Amino acid sequence: MAIEKKTVAEVSAGARNVYQKAASVFAKNSVEYAIELLKSVVQKEPGFIEARNMLRDAERRYSASLGGFARFIASFKQIPWVTKGRSVLKKNPELALAYAEEALAHNFLARGPLMLLVDAGKACEAPFIQMEGLEGIVELDDKNEANMKTLAEVYEANGEGAKVLRIRQMIAAKHPDSLEAQANLRAAAALASMEQNKANARNGRGGMYKKTDATSDLLRDDRIVRSEEDIRKMIEYYEGLIANGDTSIDNRRKLAEFYQRVSEFQKTIDTYKWIVERLGTLDPNIDKAIEFCTISLMKQKIEKLKAENASQDQIDAITTEINAYRLERAEDRIKTYPNDTLIRYEAAVVYWDLGNVEKALEQFQLAQRNPHKRLSAIAYLGRCFAAKEQYDMAVEQFEKAVKEMPTMDDLKMETVYHLGVTYDAIGESDKALSCFKDIYAVNVGYEDVGKRIDDYYAKKRAEKQNA
Repeated sequence: MAIEKKTVAEVSAGARNVYQKAASVFAKNSVEYAIELLKSVVQKEPGFIEARNMLRDAERRYSASLGGFARFIASFKQIPWVTKGRSVLKKNPELALAYAEEALAHNFLARGPLMLLVDAGKACEAPFIQMEGLEGIVELDDKNEANMKTLAEVYEANGEGAKVLRIRQMIAAKHPDSLEAQANLRAAAALASMEQNKANARNGRGGMYKKTDATSDLLRDDRIVRSEEDIRKMIEYYEGLIANGDTSIDNRRKLAEFYQRVSEFQKTIDTYKWIVERLGTLDPNIDKAIEFCTISLMKQKIEKLKAENASQDQIDAITTEINAYRLERAEDRIKTYPNDTLIRYEAAVVYWDLGNVEKALEQFQLAQRNPHKRLSAIAYLGRCFAAKEQYDMAVEQFEKAVKEMPTMDDLKMETVYHLGVTYDAIGESDKALSCFKDIYAVNVGYEDVGKRIDDYYAKKRAEKQNA
């Protein structure tokens, strides 16, 4: 039985909820956790195209972060899954597909698992999955023209004219004097043009709305969209699609993201609300984006009031409104997702920022269970105990966190600083100095570390003179 593509609106509520959670953690750069979540989704709903696309993005990012030794270890972990997949491919191709996903989670850019994905996709009559695997193989070895030609043929058989053209352009660039390559390129260009005209006719556009060459270049890789001018072009493109009847949730999500990048906060909110109405549920990631944009609009009001020399009471009123809104959203998410430790962590930060140490303490204790926020949560626990003047417990938490931090990054620097401040508060000045020296060695301008070190030595000199 063929596997058909499904959109986010067509999959089960369970798959949709896990996908939305994965989108949330992926946005927070918790790549490995996102892969685990998305892998479970596509194994249950292999046609879920948005989840597949996000999974491939996450896997590519994770694979790029692997060093040589890590890739070597990953290759050993992949072998059993590929072997299992090959053994069941003929009798149970969907199970082989699931095994391929297990292997790819360790390293996407590996030929064995990608070939299993290609063959399982073909056996499941799912050309879009077959294409995923072939795209990875070409990405892995873009000098192998046989793989490129195979990918072009699969694209052509499935009406992907623009993608055929891209591959034929790559091959023609390698052989500028080849008559065959140039002939194939012209045929691909004609196919891409014909398919675009058909698409326009189906959408009733009749050529009224066309991508510019610049927009086409940007669409090939959203990651190159950096300048405001590029972002405005993408906004114009997606607005044009919507004006001509496009109802894709994925396109609306991209439009909302572009609106946010150019600080079109109200348009971002309106676009995300449309998505929420269509899905019938509030994606945590969208919820946070709406919150960010709403607060940004309030902050713009504050800046406007300051420019108009408004009273401090008016400014304070909006600040109070912002804090109340942040608290409301944080507590609502806890009620909706009580087992999500990332949401517990984010709520704890809100409580801390608003000075509610007791509630912050409670939430940070729960947030320790999140593997990606564990050390930050422990460091915050130390700050909570220090705020309660329970210094011995604060030191215990800070030291526990520092021991597990291998490099002096921003988090470790902040934790070591607060450990030093706590040592200072209980009269352990030598231990405090050691902490501040560790920071000073890598960042002389961090907080008031320089002054604290100077004060320490000035105090020692005074003690020596008075002795």
